[in-house]
Amino acid sequence: MSGYWLLTPEYLLLVGAVAALFGDLLPGGERSSAMLGSLIAFAAAGVAWFAGTSDPLFGGMLVLDPMSVFARVAMAALTGTYLLWIAGRGTGSERSYEATALALFSTVGAMLMVGARDLVTLFIAIELATMPAYVLMGYRRDDDRGLEGALKYFLLSLTTSLVMLYGFSFLFGITGTTLYAGMDVTGAGVLGVLAIAFVFVGLFAKLSAAPFHYWAPDAYAGAPISSVAFVSTVPKIAGTIALVRLIEVLAPGAPQLPLLLAAVSVMSMVLGNFAAYPQRDIRRLMAYSGIAHVGYVVLALVAGTATGSAVAVFYTVAYALPSMAVVLVAGEEGAALDRLAGLANRRPWAAWSLVVFLLSLIGVPPMVGFFGKLYLFTSAFSAGYGGLVILAVVMAVVSAGYYLRMLREAFFGENAFASRVTRSLPAAIAIGLLVIATLLVGVVASPLLGYLGVSF
Repeated sequence: MSGYWLLTPEYLLLVGAVAALFGDLLPGGERSSAMLGSLIAFAAAGVAWFAGTSDPLFGGMLVLDPMSVFARVAMAALTGTYLLWIAGRGTGSERSYEATALALFSTVGAMLMVGARDLVTLFIAIELATMPAYVLMGYRRDDDRGLEGALKYFLLSLTTSLVMLYGFSFLFGITGTTLYAGMDVTGAGVLGVLAIAFVFVGLFAKLSAAPFHYWAPDAYAGAPISSVAFVSTVPKIAGTIALVRLIEVLAPGAPQLPLLLAAVSVMSMVLGNFAAYPQRDIRRLMAYSGIAHVGYVVLALVAGTATGSAVAVFYTVAYALPSMAVVLVAGEEGAALDRLAGLANRRPWAAWSLVVFLLSLIGVPPMVGFFGKLYLFTSAFSAGYGGLVILAVVMAVVSAGYYLRMLREAFFGENAFASRVTRSLPAAIAIGLLVIATLLVGVVASPLLGYLGVSF
């Protein structure tokens, strides 16, 4: 494949999104649009994998290297799994077809982000990925709390996008180009420092890294839980790669960047893990959990090595798989933590699936989360950041407290709730796929990292 044909996965998703907008006219009603969108997303993942890598496209604005291919496949597959669950369970309100279209549009933007090698292309892709997410977070129009959370998300994201765009303008003024290939801020002085600060403020806010995380818990807590499953995972994979690319470009001319990244990593790990403890709403708990995991990702990037970059991307996918699954299980039972009470008696399959997902988030073998943390900590330690690795290991142990609390409710909590969850084959298949992926991706972690150009 060459040229425009390499973007066939994005074309497929666009076609699916447009078709989903007319989902109420499809045979079988709204849910059929989610099923159609799921099939198209899985097809896009397959095409992205077989299309492979490419030389720079469109004058260097897009490059599909192994990291981009891996991320495109992962995001399309996660979107397909999410939409399969929607086909079985719905969104908690009507208009499932609109949620399907929004998710597909957002994934198109995310897939373009991972290949972007130009500031203008990156900015447009970021907005395409995040604007549908604003609507998904405020999807229930009669829910004041949800609208408030979505508005906070929108306002902070808009503000930080403008700050990031201001940083992009500085970079263009310093280097005379928007292409990464010709960008060098060495010797730029104060203007270079400001440019880097503005750019990373925007990216950190979109990744909900501390101290730019404030929107996430409120936005998640007010949003439909099905929307949280998507917004907290797929866009984060794209955001991580955007961060990786810009660090690769800017780090040689910014000796102060490792200190900034280390500070963000420490704040995110500590704040995210400790703030998750008192949460009784699973959406807020997973919001703070996501903040902590972003801290681990940034830890891998502190050294600025190719190994750290690849491991950071792998770890983000390793986090996204069980994280989406936990939120989807909560979407079936209810957002409150005590709604999991007695889950093992009511729905043993769901409870044991939750064991796999939560142990992966803690980092217990043989789940993918263990291998993600192992490679991440190894790469950071090899780069000379032993102190940060020790802190990260301690924070991973701390996180076990609030993850295991969810399991305690599921297996030992009083069975106070009668099961109101109807059987759904598509939803069960979606959860099953995430269980398989959480186990299987860990087993093939070494070949995947080898594909990304890393060997340990």
